[in-house]
This record gives sequence, structure tokens and C-alpha cells, in this order.
Amino acid sequence: MRTCLTIGKFYLMLVLLLLVVSCKSKAIEQAIRPSDQQETVRPDWLAQKYDRVINIEDRQVARLEGNYLWDLPLQFNADSIDVFYLSAKIPIEFFKKSSTFYPELQNFILIVPDWKSYNEVSKMASKKGMCVEPETTNYYYYIRREEDNIKVDSVRLGGLENPVIDFAKPTVPENLLTVYWKESYGSVCCPRDPMWDIANQDSSFIRSFEERNKFKVTTGRYIQKQGKEGENSIYYTLPGLTTAQRLQFLLEKRAQWRLNRGAKKMPLSTNLFTPQLQEMITTGFNKLEEMP
Repeated sequence: MRTCLTIGKFYLMLVLLLLVVSCKSKAIEQAIRPSDQQETVRPDWLAQKYDRVINIEDRQVARLEGNYLWDLPLQFNADSIDVFYLSAKIPIEFFKKSSTFYPELQNFILIVPDWKSYNEVSKMASKKGMCVEPETTNYYYYIRREEDNIKVDSVRLGGLENPVIDFAKPTVPENLLTVYWKESYGSVCCPRDPMWDIANQDSSFIRSFEERNKFKVTTGRYIQKQGKEGENSIYYTLPGLTTAQRLQFLLEKRAQWRLNRGAKKMPLSTNLFTPQLQEMITTGFNKLEEMP
């Protein structure tokens, strides 16, 4: 009988040791549900699985004066809703309001990790001397652009309630240009586009910018005719520059084209910029021609 009790005590102690292991000896993978996590009604727009999620990573993002450039050109399918996973530390409000985040998108889903919840679990575990793995908890935003109106639905899910996510590795077809900045001029008459009144300032701006910053922005610049009254568009592809250099150029170019002194005094809103894709047309009236 005494032998049985001794063996029983041994196994009991072994179980307790396995359950209470310090961080110094072995990390415990433990799912913890945040204290404020409640059962949530799953919305109809949320799928059970997403196969081609685009990861927004810090290594693809530049930041300057409260503005951001996510340096990843993407081609979208009009028949599907695109899904993004926000790994980078970009304020969510940019995705809800900014029309510079892939303006061609009408609807998209943004998945955002609940960093606040993760930090709380980490602090709690640190105080107790444990290593734990918090339960996966994400916010899901369904963003719909309807003309000037933007509608946002959202839900917070944890654990097995989350959809299955598979990340994509997007590629750009060779016949498309990656464009970071586009300028369009309307008619020189009937009525005259005010942009033409300051068009002669562009060459001096470009020259000054390149001299100050020691990198070129005119390489890979194209012009495209779009009408018989002087209408055209100019595309800047900015090859060979870093993401930070591209963002710097975007911000200064945007500030250049304010048409009057009153507008120049007004502070510009901060934005999340993304590159756009443009078909490389090589023949016909509206072909793209590289500028000197």
C-alpha cells in the first residue's frame, strides 16, 4: 500500500511540474482569451477562409511627416473582394478615409491584429514569470466606397472563430507600368484648365528637387495624349529610388500644384499612398512616350 501511495505522489508531482514550468526552463504555448473577449455574431460578409491575403509589411512602408507610402503595386480582379492583413504599424483611419489607398478598389477587407490585447497578455505573463502564447485575436473591417461615401463594418474575433488565412505573393505583369505620381492637364481652351497657367513652373521645380536631394525623378517619366485640345497625362515611375525617396517626391510634388496663395497656406491632409498600374500603350494616338 505504501508503495502505491509513493508512486501516486510521484506522478502527481510530475503532472504539477509539467503544468507549472518557468520561462527559464521551457516556454509554454498557452492560448489565453482576453478578459474582455465576448462571443460575437459572425457577419454575413466574413468568409470562413481567405486564400489570397495581401500582407502589408513594415519593410514595404515609408513614413514621413505623418504620411505613408506602401510600395507594392497590385493588380485587382473586379469580380472579387480583396483582403489585406495589416502587419505594419499604419493607423487604421487611413484605410477608412484615404482615397489614395488603391483608389480603384470599391470594396475590400482589412484584417488588423489586436495588438492591445497581445500587449496586455504579454505584460500579465511577464509579471507571473511565464511564457504564454495569446489567443489569435483580429479585427476585421469591411470597407465599401460608394462615390463620396465610405461605409465601414467591423467585427472582433478570437481563436477558432477567425477565418483561415493563406497569404499571396503578388506579381505584376510585364506589360504594365508602376506609376507613383500622375498629373493630368485638361484643355488649353474651351475652357482653359488652370493647370496650364503654372505648367511652366514644373521644369524649375524638378531641377531644384534633384539638385537638393541628389537623385533623379525624371527617369522613366512618360507623357500620354488624351485629347485634341492639348489634354495629356504625365506618369512618374521613379525607378531605382528607395521607398523613402519616392514618398519624399510625392509629398513635394503634391504641394507644388496648389493653384493659388490661399491654397498654399492651407495645411495638406496626411495620406497613405500606393502605386498604381498603367497599361504600356506603344501605338496609336494615346501611346505613352518617354520624356527627356
